Amino acid sequence: MRKYISFILGVLLIALAFLAYKKLAGIKKDQKHNAKNTVKKVQTQNVKNRVIPIHITSSGVLQAKKRIDIFTEVQGVVSQTNKEFKPGVFFNKGEVLLQINSDEFRANLQALKSNFYSVLTAMMPDLQLDFPDIYPKWQAYLAHFDMHKPVLALPEMTSEKEKYFITGRKVLTSYYNVKNAEVRLGKYRIRAPFSGVLSETFVNSGTLVRPGQRLGTFVHTGIFELPVNINTQY
Repeated sequence: MRKYISFILGVLLIALAFLAYKKLAGIKKDQKHNAKNTVKKVQTQNVKNRVIPIHITSSGVLQAKKRIDIFTEVQGVVSQTNKEFKPGVFFNKGEVLLQINSDEFRANLQALKSNFYSVLTAMMPDLQLDFPDIYPKWQAYLAHFDMHKPVLALPEMTSEKEKYFITGRKVLTSYYNVKNAEVRLGKYRIRAPFSGVLSETFVNSGTLVRPGQRLGTFVHTGIFELPVNINTQY
């Protein structure tokens, strides 16, 4: 009797073990199957490299970016112009900031022009005899000479003989003396390099100025800079 009971219990244990095995195997298959089909969703964003500005709140004194100190290269007495040479006065680009009396230097320039004209006139007879082919262009240059206008550029010299002749008559020396004086005459009138205002001045009308003397400061009113202290971590 006990043998039958033991046998039946053994068969039941085997059956239960088999059923338990089948169930566990099915669970593992379901787990593997679910793992393959699982899709995880995450949020992404495309990276774009760019400059990220740093905003810093600060305060300070504004300074004009375009700022020039005005100096004179010539000597003379400051003349009265349409606008006063005082702080706060606005000038457009090209307007006369300051005028220095140039009557004496202008008279010297006229003397140099007169001498240059005399040199040209004196060489014309010999030029007509020795170089009749180039005489017409120099005659035309002499005909257009104006004592009250800037001297024109010299005619182009096409040969070495012409250059030697013109140089020997001191035409080039006289011409460049006049051109140098004309350039220097322009320094008696100081014009605004850009539109702006005078921030400070040191001379008035009637003041005698000398070469190298500082006359004032002229600033542009459109662009300013703000010097600030910034932490080293920025």
